Amino acid sequence: MKRARIEMSFVSEADASIVKKFFKSFYKENYSKLYIPSRLPEREFGYFTFEKKLMIRHLSFNSSQELWREIVEKTPLHIYHSAAFYKYPRAPMDAKGWLGAELIFDIDADHLKTPCEKRHDFKVCKRCRKAYPISLDLCPDCGQPLMKVEWICDLCLEAAREEARKLLSFLEDDLGFSKFRAAFSGNRGYHLVVEDESILELDQAERKELIDYITGTGLSMKLMGLEERVIDLETAPKLEDPSWRGRIAKAVFELLASQNYEILREVAGNSIAQTLINEIKEISKALGEHVPWNLMRPRLRRILFEAARELASAHIDVVVTQDIHRLLRLGNSLNGKTGLMAKMFDPDELDEFEPLSESVALPMDDELTVYVIRTPKFKLGEMEFEETENELKKLPAAAATLLLCKGAATLP
Repeated sequence: MKRARIEMSFVSEADASIVKKFFKSFYKENYSKLYIPSRLPEREFGYFTFEKKLMIRHLSFNSSQELWREIVEKTPLHIYHSAAFYKYPRAPMDAKGWLGAELIFDIDADHLKTPCEKRHDFKVCKRCRKAYPISLDLCPDCGQPLMKVEWICDLCLEAAREEARKLLSFLEDDLGFSKFRAAFSGNRGYHLVVEDESILELDQAERKELIDYITGTGLSMKLMGLEERVIDLETAPKLEDPSWRGRIAKAVFELLASQNYEILREVAGNSIAQTLINEIKEISKALGEHVPWNLMRPRLRRILFEAARELASAHIDVVVTQDIHRLLRLGNSLNGKTGLMAKMFDPDELDEFEPLSESVALPMDDELTVYVIRTPKFKLGEMEFEETENELKKLPAAAATLLLCKGAATLP
C-alpha cells in the first residue's frame, strides 16, 4: 500500500513555522478536549507533520495520556484515527488483523456543484506571490505550476449541510439507525459516523449496498411503475409513500412547483430542457395533493425522475464509506488546511451549528501581520473581512492562520 502524501499549501517555510507555533500552543492548552475514540488501543493513528509530505502511520496508543503526549510533542498538521479496529494496529496493513470498522461518511463541498466556487476560488504562484484566475495552470511570469486555493464560504458550507441533512434522513428514517457522532471537517464539509454494533463487521460489498441506496444508484423507474405509457396514479409514487418512492414523489413535486430548470439542464442538457419548459409550466398548473404523473409524456417523466433522484440523494464520498481501513480526522483536532477545529457537535443540532464561528480555535485577540496575496470577502467568528489583494494586513491570529494555511497569504 502506498503511503499517503500531502501537498503543502504554505507559500514559505516561515509560514509553516509560525502556524506550527499556533498549533502547538493550542494543543498544549486544549489537549484534553480532543476526542478519544472508543477501544483506543485497537485503533490505528496517523498524522502529517509540518515538515514532511508523507504520512506517519501504523501508530497506536494504549491510553488518552499517550495520545495527548504524542500530539503535544509532535504538533501534527493533520491527525487521523482508523474507523477500523485491529488486533495489531501497529503492524503493516495485511498483518493488522481486522476486527471490524465503524460506518463513516464524508460530505465535502469539493464534490458538490456550488456556484460560489467560480467566484471565490483562484490560483497562486508561490514563487511570484501573485494570484491568478482558476483557468490558468502555469504562472504567466515565471512559468511555474500554480497552486489552487479552494475557499470556504457560507454558501458552500450550507450546500454541504443540506447533504448532511439528507444523509441523516436516510440513516434514521429509511435504515433505522439512531446513534451517530458528527463533526465539521474543519474545512469544507462534515463527517458522520454511525455508532451501531450491528454494522461493525460489514464488508466492502455490504457497505456498497448501503452507499447505492443512499445515492439512489440503480434506482428503477420500472419498479416504481413509471415506465408505462399510461400511468396508474394508484400505483405510482405518492408524496406519503415511505423510502425512495416518497422521496422521488416529493422531489418531482418540488421541481414542478419551483420550476427549477437549472437541475433539469444538468440532467438533460440545455437544448432538451428548453423544449420541455412549456410542458412543465402547463403541468405545474395541475399540481394539487398528488404528483400528476399521468399528464407527463414519457420523455419528461424520465428527465424529472433523474432530476429528482439527483435532488433527493445524499452526495457522499463513496470511496470513504466503502473503505474498511479508512482513516478519519480526529474530532476536535485542528485542520491543517485552515487552522479551524474539526469541531464535534450533536447531530440533532446540525441546523443550528455555525461552522465558521464554532470551529474557530486559535486566538482572535492576538494579531499577526501578513502579506495578503488574495482573499475574497469572508467571515470568521464574529468578524467580517473585506476582499483584499497584494496588501499588508494586520489580522487576528485565527484569520491570518486561515490565509497562511490556504496559501492566500505569506509572512512579509
